[in-house]
Amino acid sequence: MNDIDAPPSDGPVWTIVLAAGSGRRYGAHPKQYELLGGERVIDRALATCRAAADHVVVVLAPGEDATGERLLDSGAADAFVIGGAERSDSVRSALAVVDEDAAVIVVHDAARPLASAGLHAAVVAAVHAGADAAIPAVPVVDTIKRVRTDTTGELVVGATLDRSELMAVQTPQAFRAEVLHRAHVDATDATDDAALVEAIGGRVVIVAGETTNIKITGPDDLAVASVLLGTLG
Repeated sequence: MNDIDAPPSDGPVWTIVLAAGSGRRYGAHPKQYELLGGERVIDRALATCRAAADHVVVVLAPGEDATGERLLDSGAADAFVIGGAERSDSVRSALAVVDEDAAVIVVHDAARPLASAGLHAAVVAAVHAGADAAIPAVPVVDTIKRVRTDTTGELVVGATLDRSELMAVQTPQAFRAEVLHRAHVDATDATDDAALVEAIGGRVVIVAGETTNIKITGPDDLAVASVLLGTLG
């Protein structure tokens, strides 16, 4: 790791990269294998993770063992596993191959290829500083409304939420290793691992996210990411 970005040393940092999405919302091809600036989305994400962590585990979709072997051969990953039916199943599969001496475990979505090395370092440093988990987030700028279906079957507004109390959460998310393992014991699925840590009473801190750290869900997101990549230089 770069000496400038390196967190305090109390054990290895492992990063789990989730790349098992089927791409149902994206289209014909899984989004993680689309090209962004001449490089696949997954490869760009992995390069940043590789530079920021001691070890990297990649979670792939069923049938992608050959891809996993190529990642091992290239040095982009230390291990790969095949993902499960739900996101949390995939994380648990990866946790099974993380060494017991891991101090911090980072979970990152391969579909966020523009997350910076500095952001990875920031969440890890926050855990080393005492948090059970550290997650990046950005303020919500749109008005958010809670909706419901009324008796006519139409979607109507139920309430307008105070956006000063809301933030949009991103990955990478960093966790004290033993806390993340404990959070996944008998846990159900969740949209992010921080929710599981919250459920067991863990202390989850917020670090400043990056507006450029978008998640690629559809083709329009890839186009936006291409423009942002140009501005990041």
